Amino acid sequence: MARKGKKRSIQVWGCDLEDGTRISNDDDGIVSVIVNGDHSVTVTDSNNNARIVEGARWVSYVPRQN
Repeated sequence: MARKGKKRSIQVWGCDLEDGTRISNDDDGIVSVIVNGDHSVTVTDSNNNARIVEGARWVSYVPRQN
């Protein structure tokens, strides 16, 4: 059954983008990667500054396992 309502943001290990590139928490300066319900990507740097990556739209992601 499909979920109703707003899709939530999910913190992930990394994601693949529409243009074939990948964003990962292993990349230089990136501590955290978040995929948003509207297919945008938010990254956080080591200074705890969060920003939306311009023009990035995710197509798949690697979920975090707790």
